[in-house]
Amino acid sequence: MIDLILAFDAKLHVFRNDIITRNYKYFPNLKQNINDLDIHEKPDEETVTEEFISVIDSSINEFSARFSQFKELPETLKFIMYPDVTSFDKLNLSQFDWLEIEEFEMQLIDFQSSSIWIQKFIETRKELELIETERLTSNISKNANNKILET
Repeated sequence: MIDLILAFDAKLHVFRNDIITRNYKYFPNLKQNINDLDIHEKPDEETVTEEFISVIDSSINEFSARFSQFKELPETLKFIMYPDVTSFDKLNLSQFDWLEIEEFEMQLIDFQSSSIWIQKFIETRKELELIETERLTSNISKNANNKILET
């Protein structure tokens, strides 16, 4: 889900830039309406584009405010998916206080140094990717969440 949120945020900025540069690649109807304005109405083109930019800016601000905590979590989310390769110096360890694990850093170092666990995570990620690919391409009901619980 975080991927979708970050992608949507990036798309809002692309939409804003599209209007500012007046390419209107993503707004063909706006381009057509502006082109249909007669010569006497051309000064309104600036007003129309400013209004669209204002709406997109408001969307960006509201979206950023609502999902601001997601921008703080990328390394944590990366750690959840790739615990064997995530650098722990980039990790905000306070986000793991709820685990109540004594010497979390030391255990993480031991874990990341274990070739057995590293290989297990590599194999599990490959299997989860295959399950997800199959699910998306052939509507198989096999669920990656169940596979995670099995390991």
